[in-house]
Amino acid sequence: MESSQSKRSASFSEQTSQPLSEKDMEELQSTLPPDKKLKAGREYIWNRKSKRKAEYSKYYLEYVENGKLRGECKFCPKTFAADGNLNGSKNVKNHAESCLGEAIGKAVEACLEYWGIDDKLFTVTVDNASSNDVACAHLSRMVRRTGCINDGKNLHVRCIAHIINLIVWDGIREHGVCIDRVRNAVKYVKNSPARILRFKDLVQKANIDSKSSLSFDVPTRWNSTYIMLETALKFRRVFSGLSLPDGEDLNDNERPPEPEDWEKVERLVLFLEGFYLLTKRISGSHYVTANKGLGEIASMYDMLNNWEQSEDLNFQAMSIAMKKKFDKYWGDVDKMNKFIYVALLLDPHSKMVIVELTLTDMHGPEKDTKLANDVKEFAYSLFEEYRKMYATSNIPDCGDNMSMDIGNSKGVGSDYVRKLKERAKRLKGTSGYAISELDRYLNDQLGPEEEEQDALTWWGKNGQRYVILNRMARDILAIPLSTVASESAFSTGGRTLDPFRSSLTPKMVQALLCTQDWLRAKEVPIVDVEENLKELEEIEKEVQRGESNDVDDEVVFVDSLV
Repeated sequence: MESSQSKRSASFSEQTSQPLSEKDMEELQSTLPPDKKLKAGREYIWNRKSKRKAEYSKYYLEYVENGKLRGECKFCPKTFAADGNLNGSKNVKNHAESCLGEAIGKAVEACLEYWGIDDKLFTVTVDNASSNDVACAHLSRMVRRTGCINDGKNLHVRCIAHIINLIVWDGIREHGVCIDRVRNAVKYVKNSPARILRFKDLVQKANIDSKSSLSFDVPTRWNSTYIMLETALKFRRVFSGLSLPDGEDLNDNERPPEPEDWEKVERLVLFLEGFYLLTKRISGSHYVTANKGLGEIASMYDMLNNWEQSEDLNFQAMSIAMKKKFDKYWGDVDKMNKFIYVALLLDPHSKMVIVELTLTDMHGPEKDTKLANDVKEFAYSLFEEYRKMYATSNIPDCGDNMSMDIGNSKGVGSDYVRKLKERAKRLKGTSGYAISELDRYLNDQLGPEEEEQDALTWWGKNGQRYVILNRMARDILAIPLSTVASESAFSTGGRTLDPFRSSLTPKMVQALLCTQDWLRAKEVPIVDVEENLKELEEIEKEVQRGESNDVDDEVVFVDSLV
């Protein structure tokens, strides 16, 4: 029997006997960064149809040298033995992740320098890919050179939407069978126009007053699974009246949903609803979310604790699995970006009281005092940095401003007092008021009319009372907690460069992304396709009846928002 190594060697000889054509070399070159060039004379291997064993393998080129497989990094000149059967894959993987991160960091740094804002970087919100950790570390070193608040120590902000996504997936795996059964039932109905008509007829006979329509889910997007289950649950009585496929030849997860499956789905929908709404709240792009981050994280922790006390063993197991993932990212206070705590402190409706209560609920009363003191100490040190940055120019020059013409003075004593008051006014916001301004904010009470205002409105109206703190709030409240808007919070892979748009140049991609952000910044209503199912069904009916001959004139094309 031929060994895998000999098969591998045979494949090498086949590929080396047929060198890549000039066109192939051009296509391979197009997959590399602009500053990376293929080396002339090197026997590269490029099989477009081959399936890689690991995701990281796309970050290096394969070539044959002296009959052995080697890899060349796409982002640097480094080469290494790359035959997994002989050399393993650990070194290749570690280098690919670190080098990709450095490449991303350098690319972002180049863009910031080109735009002239390399000295204005405050935070970077990214998902939890390991390469992003390396990229943020590179940018932290950059801001230490160019200057940044807090010396770039809290530059890296992890996208909460992506972490919630990971947490939820660790939980719903426990309910794979009942989800598959409902999915197959929906698929059975949707795959035939006759079955759809039969289904609608049964809905009318059952007097189910719902305008919802059955929908498929995308298995990699848990929000679509939640919507599918929620909709199907409304028609559970109708599914029992259908002749769904059943038999001994079917797998367990392919059988029709049973009553206990619907009971599990009902609880699962209730469970997922909290995370679905939470994700949409923290992924908004038209309002600030930084001051809501700690509260949303604590509410998720509270939900998991409540479900962990469930009498249903499956939901107990699901909650335990999700809490493990939760603790990985948010279980230790040191793992969280400290700006998230300060953002809640700078919410005039929360301040330090809500921060302390949140820390107590998440970490217990025995740790609350220490953690609260750490947050307050960090807030004061941050405030001192802002004071030095913005208040230095306001410190009066005693040599010029405080000189007196005694001969022209009508009253030396009264004139001295007046000048002292003027000095006090000019000192506002500098070291004379530095600590008291933050203390005053934390101790001030909101009036009835202020309780109705959101955080930004409040700071807009009260910023003159807290000169330095206002600038601090402006920066920290602007931190996005998520890298994505609510419409795409559940699945962002491939949205920017999918297989159909992979030939776009970097300059064109930048132009498209910037244009999208500019359009989102305008007051343009966002279409929620999920909420317009009734309207879409009416249009579909008109088309089927042939009553809408000019339907093309009324079709509105919108970007994929969900």
